[in-house]
Amino acid sequence: MNTQTNTEVQHYLDGMREALSDLPAAEVAEIMDDAGAHVAEVAEEMGDEFSLAALVDRLGTPRAYAEELRVAAGYPLPSSPAADGGGQSVLVARFAFWSLVAATVMAFGFATTRGDIIEATVLVGLCGAAAALLVFRQAGLLAEVAKLPETVAVRDLLARAAKTDLRKAFAPLRALQPAWWVVRALVIAAGGVLVYRPEFGFLVAVALAALSLVAGPKARTDRRWLWVSLPATGFALGLLLVILGTLATRLDSYPVGNAPVSYRPTPAMPDNVYVFDKDGKPLTDVHLYDEDGRPLNAPWYGCEGDSRSDNRFPRPRVVHDGTGCHEESGIPFTVVMPTVPTTTTPTPSTVTQSPVPTTAESTTTAPTTTAPTTVTTTG
Repeated sequence: MNTQTNTEVQHYLDGMREALSDLPAAEVAEIMDDAGAHVAEVAEEMGDEFSLAALVDRLGTPRAYAEELRVAAGYPLPSSPAADGGGQSVLVARFAFWSLVAATVMAFGFATTRGDIIEATVLVGLCGAAAALLVFRQAGLLAEVAKLPETVAVRDLLARAAKTDLRKAFAPLRALQPAWWVVRALVIAAGGVLVYRPEFGFLVAVALAALSLVAGPKARTDRRWLWVSLPATGFALGLLLVILGTLATRLDSYPVGNAPVSYRPTPAMPDNVYVFDKDGKPLTDVHLYDEDGRPLNAPWYGCEGDSRSDNRFPRPRVVHDGTGCHEESGIPFTVVMPTVPTTTTPTPSTVTQSPVPTTAESTTTAPTTTAPTTVTTTG
């Protein structure tokens, strides 16, 4: 890009900055960072055919382009009804704002709890989806959200943070945003399948991953996409914590330094275990451990997507038949415990008398009559 082109591009950007001068400085800087890169890219594409008039034909006047970015960022036009206090209901705008906050927090919580708060997540997710639909369909709603006191407070907080060294520390991360969008999509797709049931989570995880990949770059210039991008970020960060926590747990189980090494792994467990007492009565809520005191955990998945991994047996049986999937409790069979014959300890008198197969009467007369006869016969 030659000097003349640079001068005219700078003149165009100065006109945009002037049209945005009523906005907070931090917002102007963020909008102009993205817009400046786009204008320079368009100028490079024009090559020798570049001129200020050609640039205006391509993008519109600096004020028109700035107003387009202003509306996309959620700010009302200076002369619009929204700026004069009219426009959408404050109640609807507040619903959209807090639905975005709740959807982001709940997406993070749903990921870290591995679906244990599914009922609350569904409710908040429906509110978030309704809010996103309202923001995309109603043109003035985004401007109303931008005027809310809570939105202004968040914006002021970000503006104060931008004046500190924190912005300088995180400034290099802006260049890594495209990489984060890809990582976020991969985490949602892979983690959603690995952490949750594949039958339930595969299509949902892939759809969310694709949508988050689209929402990332669009949210930089069109704030409506924040209603997709921020919940996706919360969900991805929660999954990352789960994955990192699982890896850390496994690493902690490895021997460190000169600690004695045990080569006895935890034995593999079957899907279910049934325990009976000596009378053949089934026992419930039994917790199994090995000889080292380690719980014999095994995973279990229910029909409604719920799961657990513990050492409590027996588990409900998951049955798939013509009526669908249902869970059955109880013991599916009966057992007859083997009887062990009891033995009595012989007494000394029994041992002495057992070789003599005679009655009690003959035994009493044996010392006087039988013994001499036996000696005579032998002689």
